[in-house]
Amino acid sequence: MLQGVMCRVELRDGIAAEVVLHPDFSPLLLIFDRVWSLLKQSLKTVDDIGEFWEGDYVLGLFPEMSQSGRPILAYADALALKDSLSDFGKVKTVEITHVLEPLARIIESMAAVGAIRLGLSTQTAAMFGKQLAYVASGVATGTIDAFARGSLLDASGEIGWCRDQPWADETWIAAQPSIENIHDRCLVWDKKPGLLAKQRQLWYQARRFETRACKERS
Repeated sequence: MLQGVMCRVELRDGIAAEVVLHPDFSPLLLIFDRVWSLLKQSLKTVDDIGEFWEGDYVLGLFPEMSQSGRPILAYADALALKDSLSDFGKVKTVEITHVLEPLARIIESMAAVGAIRLGLSTQTAAMFGKQLAYVASGVATGTIDAFARGSLLDASGEIGWCRDQPWADETWIAAQPSIENIHDRCLVWDKKPGLLAKQRQLWYQARRFETRACKERS
C-alpha cells in the first residue's frame, strides 16, 4: 500500500522493539490539486469555484464512508493515480483503465464540494458529484444508483469522456456542455423540493413495467 510513499522510520525500544512508519502523504495533495484545477476549468462557464482546500474533506488512507457529512478523499486513490500523471494529456487508455475507479471517487468528492460552492444544497451537490464522476469516467462508484446513471444517458452525451486523456485541460473544456447539463438539472431539483424523489420513483416504476413487459413477450 505504501509503495512509492516516503516514510520516516522510528524505532521504539522496549520489551518488544517496534518499527513505526510515518508516511508522508503531502506530495499526493498535488494530485488532488490537479483534479480540482481540471474541475474548476470545466465549471468556469457556470461560475468560479475557487481554490482547492483540504478542510472541505475528510482525508483518509482508504476510500471509506465519511461519518462527518464531508466528502472523503483517500490517499490510496491518489497513490493509484500517481504514475499516470507523468505526462499530462498524454496518458493512453490502457494506462488509465485500471485506475478509473479511484479517479471517479476523487472526481465525485470534489465535484460535490464544487457544487456546494456554486450554491447547491448538500444533498443535490452530492448527486451532482455522483453524476459528474460517472459521466466523466464511465465507472459507477458504490454510491450512485441506477436512476442517477440512467437519467444521464439521454441528456449528457458521451459516458466516459475522460478515459483517453484525463489530465488534459482540453478534455475537460470540451465536456463543459455535458457538465452544464448536469448542473442545470441539479439546480432544478434544488429549486423544486420533492421533484428528485418523484422523478426517481417514476423512473423505477417505468423500469419495472418495461421488465415485466419483456418477460411477458418472451
